[in-house]
Amino acid sequence: MSKAKSVGTRTGQRPERSELRASLIWPVIIAVVIWLAGLIIWLIAPGRFDVLVSALVAVGLLVYLIWYQRSLRITPGERVFSLLLAAPAILGIAFGLIYGQALYAITGVSLSLLLLAAQRALTVPFSYRMARRSFSRGRPELALDLVDKAIDARPGFWESYQLRALIYLSALQFGQAERDALKALELRPDAHPVHNTLGQLYLAGSQYERAAEAYSKAIDLSPKHALYHYHQGLALYRLGEARDAAEALAAATRLGLPDVTYELQAYYYLGRALEGNGEIEKAEEVFADMVKFKDGLELLRADLKQQPDFPELAALRHDLRDLEKRLAAAEPQK
Repeated sequence: MSKAKSVGTRTGQRPERSELRASLIWPVIIAVVIWLAGLIIWLIAPGRFDVLVSALVAVGLLVYLIWYQRSLRITPGERVFSLLLAAPAILGIAFGLIYGQALYAITGVSLSLLLLAAQRALTVPFSYRMARRSFSRGRPELALDLVDKAIDARPGFWESYQLRALIYLSALQFGQAERDALKALELRPDAHPVHNTLGQLYLAGSQYERAAEAYSKAIDLSPKHALYHYHQGLALYRLGEARDAAEALAAATRLGLPDVTYELQAYYYLGRALEGNGEIEKAEEVFADMVKFKDGLELLRADLKQQPDFPELAALRHDLRDLEKRLAAAEPQK
């Protein structure tokens, strides 16, 4: 488990088919459907063209919001509330088309944005926002004090428990981190970042079965998150499940990891997993490709050198020494 900071996603990844479909095909289909509907309305009721097209657009937006929400794991009350927040924008766009005035659309959209901002301000404790900011700026003691106040003020706000779990995890207080992460899941079982937090603390504690289980749940909730696949692969590799580890690590490399350090480690563990599965030629190819990420070696060395002691650290440092040897052997001779 590396704690190197994410500095951005890797570029040059091939888009998923679903992404191509969403970005290329669906806009064309939507445009064609609107054009055909407008044509039919013009033929049937040309005198009411503006009103009917406006109604079509408004209903279409509403249907889209409902369709978009189908995959979101939110409560029925939250679904209804989000639709109510969008109502001013939908009505404003509809009246703007009917009367040919942009002021209606601008007013409606602005009102929806204001309602959304007000809803966010009222539902997110101020002390939580300050705690998150303090933690991101490297002030965990202040962040802990502030997040305690946020929990006292809003004990049902799951994000506060998740943030406190991260603060405890950064201090290697695994028991407290696990307690808060489980409380966050009790309040919001579908929060994949919390499963990630559990996976991180289980990996740090060398509890590989529990880590693999936590990341399996995180992947079910967010299957395109490369780091989840990477950490699941690492846990499975530690368990000696070479085939499953190789599949998870290969998925991580395809999805694009956040920085060169993770890329270097993913290729290393993928090669080791392939070796463990008896796929020696594939492993050699992976180790040869690993050279592309050699710039991450110094960062990884520095990261592991400054880490405080925790159960998994010895294994990571052992892997680092082996990685250095394999990287040197894989580099082309001058």
